[in-house]
Amino acid sequence: MRPTDSHALAEVLNASHHGPVTKVFGVATLEDAEAGDVSFGSNTKAKVSRAGVLITTTPIPGRCCLCVADPKYSFILLLNELFPVEHRPGIAESAQIDPSAVVHETATIHPGVVVMRGCKIGANSVLFPKVVLYPNTEVGAWCRIHAGAVIGADGFAFHPTETGLVKVPQLGRVVIEDQVEIGANSTIDRAFLGETRVGKGTKLDNLVHIGHNCQLGEAVIVAAQVGLSGSVRVGDRVMIGGQAGVVEHTQLGEGAQVGAQSGVTKSVSAGVAVLGTPAENAMKMKRIYAQTRMDIEPKG
Repeated sequence: MRPTDSHALAEVLNASHHGPVTKVFGVATLEDAEAGDVSFGSNTKAKVSRAGVLITTTPIPGRCCLCVADPKYSFILLLNELFPVEHRPGIAESAQIDPSAVVHETATIHPGVVVMRGCKIGANSVLFPKVVLYPNTEVGAWCRIHAGAVIGADGFAFHPTETGLVKVPQLGRVVIEDQVEIGANSTIDRAFLGETRVGKGTKLDNLVHIGHNCQLGEAVIVAAQVGLSGSVRVGDRVMIGGQAGVVEHTQLGEGAQVGAQSGVTKSVSAGVAVLGTPAENAMKMKRIYAQTRMDIEPKG
């Protein structure tokens, strides 16, 4: 049952209730919230919000507050409770599924999806319209692949000869582990030999390209328009900012961070943040940028 007041909401979120019990009608940002809305944020910003119910870390005198350790996470749980996204398992009539493909009965295949021979799609995964899975692609459970994504296309590999470029056969496959989300119009190339793999819980934004034979670890975050060349190794919990590029056969160690629009030309050690082109230690690059700006800006 949908919670209708702050007391019921506190039970849903396992939160500590402080202040008057308040009716709940909707959700909003701190800036846009009205008296019947629930919002979240730091106590400093929440104090000036008109929200009727505030999800915060500590009570605010005179206000209705639901106190939790992580307000944003609790707000996400609330959104899932109030606005659940429901998918009807099954295969749309216009989807094209090769008879050899295995699609779990709880998966949702939207119109226009193409699933080629030998593919596997796990439980509760959702393929949105016009997704294409090339042969032998494997998608785990609870994955979400957004519209227009292409998984398993040929890797970009050509061998130069005296008579021109010769295409290198791409005989491998792509494996997408459980709980992966792939954004709209993203592409993941299959391996030359072996497999391209995306680890459990990894999230790819829209317009991301993963080259052949790349290996992405678990809980990796890749922002929009990032390009990974072939055979890049990405450790667990790496974060890559938008429009960054990584050259082939490099490694990003566990927990590394790559700043937006950076060009990574050599491997990055675990836990290190890099920035710029060619990418170097982020703090070093920030000092260089600051000095360069001082040098070129007119004085006085």
